[in-house]
Formats: sequence, C-alpha cells, structure tokens
Amino acid sequence: MRDIFSDLYNKVLSFFVNQNPHDETKAVAMSRLKTVLMQDRVGFSERAMQMLKEELVATISKYMEIDEEKFDLEINALEESTVLNLAIPVTRAKTDEEIDEAIKEQAVKTQAKAQEIVEELEELIKERAAVLAGVSEEAQEETVQEEDEETQEEVSQEEVEEETQEQETQEEKPKKSKVKEN
Repeated sequence: MRDIFSDLYNKVLSFFVNQNPHDETKAVAMSRLKTVLMQDRVGFSERAMQMLKEELVATISKYMEIDEEKFDLEINALEESTVLNLAIPVTRAKTDEEIDEAIKEQAVKTQAKAQEIVEELEELIKERAAVLAGVSEEAQEETVQEEDEETQEEVSQEEVEEETQEQETQEEKPKKSKVKEN
C-alpha cells in the first residue's frame, strides 16, 4: 500500500517538477515558437515586443519590486481581437518615498536622454547642411573661424571708436572751461 501512495505521489510531483533539463529547453523553445507565431498573426515585431516589455518593466518597477526574470508578456490573436496577457511576479509594493525617488530618477534619465538626442540632431543638422551647401567640413570650420575673426575686428573697431569719442569728450571739456574763464 505504501508503494502505491509513493508511486502516486511521484507521478503527481512529476507534473509540477521538471526533472529533465531537456524538457526545460524544449519548453523554452516551444514558448519562443509560440511567441513568433503570435507575433506573425498579430503583426507585432520581436523588437516591438521587447520594447513594450522594457517599458512595462520600467513603469511597474517605479511602484513595485518585481521579479524581472519571471516577467511574462504574451500576445494572443483571437478571432476578432487581440489579447495582451501579462504575468508580473510582484515581490513587494514600494513606499511613497521610494516611488517619489524612482520618479525623480526616471525624470533625470529622460532629461539626459533628451539632451543626448538634441546633441545628436544638432550634429546631423550641421552635417546635412554642409552636404546640401556643398561645403566640406574644413571649409565650414574656416568659415566659422573667419566669422569669429570678423566679430573680433568689429569689437576692436567699436572699442577704437569709443576711445576716440572719450578723447574728444575730454578735449572738449578743457575748451569749455577755457571759454568760461574768458
């Protein structure tokens, strides 16, 4: 009788415990195949799935600690609709202070990324403008240097004019005082 219960216990346990590593590899391969087939039916690319998963993890992680290893995202195509299934193992909810800190960190990251994008766009615009103008980078740098020199010359000329005006003003003061004395 004990053997019967032992066998029954082992059979039930075998349904829940994956004893063969080959079965685990097979399960992963099957999961990937199902994902590819669903993506094909729904028209959702692997890249889009990965980006969606990353954004969901980032958003949910602001408010809860989750086990990213076990995070599961699945899209199923039904007859008339598409269903998004999520399995998100939550470790614990975060405190208000932790949430505020996570939101601040995300804002800083977003601002840094935006600045990086702006800088890249500025470089691309400069390169594109140079190509459209038919000007090489060297010629463009020379133009910038010439503009800088012209600006310096203009500033120098303005300084000379200001000094000349000051000298004339100072020369006129003694003349006026002489006129007053007479």
